[in-house]
Amino acid sequence: MMKVSVIVPVYNVEKYLRECIDSLLSQTEPFYEILLVDDGSKDNSGAICDEYAAQHDSVRVVHKRNAGLGMARNTGLDNITGEYVAFVDSDDYLAPDWLEMMTRTLRETGTDMCKSGFQRVQDDGTVFYRTDYADEVFAGEGARSAFAPRLLGSLPDKKDSLEMCVWGVLYSVEPIREQGLRFLSEREILSEDLPFNIAYLQHANGACTTSYIGYHYRSNSASLTRSYRADRFERSCHFYREMSRTLKELGYDEQTQNRFDRLFFVYIKACVSQESRAVSGHGAKQSLENIRRICRDELIAKIVTTYPIRKLGLKQRVFVYMLQLRAAWLLYLLANKGII
Repeated sequence: MMKVSVIVPVYNVEKYLRECIDSLLSQTEPFYEILLVDDGSKDNSGAICDEYAAQHDSVRVVHKRNAGLGMARNTGLDNITGEYVAFVDSDDYLAPDWLEMMTRTLRETGTDMCKSGFQRVQDDGTVFYRTDYADEVFAGEGARSAFAPRLLGSLPDKKDSLEMCVWGVLYSVEPIREQGLRFLSEREILSEDLPFNIAYLQHANGACTTSYIGYHYRSNSASLTRSYRADRFERSCHFYREMSRTLKELGYDEQTQNRFDRLFFVYIKACVSQESRAVSGHGAKQSLENIRRICRDELIAKIVTTYPIRKLGLKQRVFVYMLQLRAAWLLYLLANKGII
């Protein structure tokens, strides 16, 4: 039996928490330990964690002051004792054979990291989106040179990206312990998952993807981008600059940077999209000014000038051209029609 620890950050999820924990306890190959990190929940989540810990020897609980998802995962890493680790969000759940299939793949490939596809599900379990991967092995240096870049996005003329998320992944703990790897706070940087994975893959002995799907990611298809954040653009730019600096320091090439540039366009599209009346609640004057500010930004101007736009698919190519032309009115109209 491979000693696998699972870290479950918990915050105000009493509605879903039992389903999550039950799916872990129902695995055909049981987890060595389940660590529930209660990140200062204000609902009944903490009590539910204590209940399961009292009933199951494999379940432990750490209660802490609220500090966010990344810090909760770090608390988990500080307390696990297994040789392998998986991260499961507390409103998600696993198919019964998830761990069995993932550990089998790691044994067969001899790699440190295995990434599976997943299903997006609504509250009632209805699947509305699937992410599938091929069975691929990136041995040795391939983890750093071929696998890691795909987490940053697709090439301009391809769709070959891998999700940057840490959930739905099984990791060997050895590189984490040897390098002292930890998550950044999502309160300081837009995505804590991508920097962690890029850092991990610099030291992994290999990575793989599997065509097996057993992770169920809970989300609402109607509200994936329906929340307004006034600082979304600033945070996106900060994330871009920090990750670009890291990639340069690690010696990644222009092609890898192009992958990340394309991902950045997705973030900028979300910044424009949220300026629709339905999301922002702003009048046209305020939203137009915000979109103009995005179009005029020096970082945006630099990227759209140097990026091989013509290699993009039609929809993304048109969006980037509109940024380049600073077509704020057109972007605003398309945002309100739900096209972008």
